[in-house]
Amino acid sequence: MPYDLSLDQDREDRRKHLDIIQSVVARQAASSAATKGWAITLAAAIFGVAVVRDNAYLVILAVAAVVVLSVADALYLHNEQRFRDLYDAVARNETEPFSMDLGAIPNKRTRNKSYWSWSVAFIYAPLLVACLALSIVAITTSGDEKPGCERPGHKDSVPHHGCHSPARP
Repeated sequence: MPYDLSLDQDREDRRKHLDIIQSVVARQAASSAATKGWAITLAAAIFGVAVVRDNAYLVILAVAAVVVLSVADALYLHNEQRFRDLYDAVARNETEPFSMDLGAIPNKRTRNKSYWSWSVAFIYAPLLVACLALSIVAITTSGDEKPGCERPGHKDSVPHHGCHSPARP
């Protein structure tokens, strides 16, 4: 039974109900933003380690991290949109008092749309393209060092004038 808007207490309860839903929406949005930040940070850190260690296969770890975080971000977005639908239903007085049951409202959104929304696709697609491009470049050039060049992690290498490292006197 929806709120009886002729009663002051029910009007106040509905306002509080809307506040609760709005706080859930805000938490979902904040989690989505944090996920994007972690994805960019992790991808950059793994790229850096892959370059320093000269390990092309570490880039695959970056791809996995970006994929997992993009799925999590899409789920945050989907849940945020569903709670916005609940907010609208409460505002129209179509739900039970203080109900947070998303199943009680019609689901007009699919998760697949969340995966391809601009806020997910335009962040993670370029990251994935960069990951894949770096992995292809790293794998195809992994044996192209100049003889005598120093490779990080190899104690027997000695740099010479044609390397990226400064020449020893």
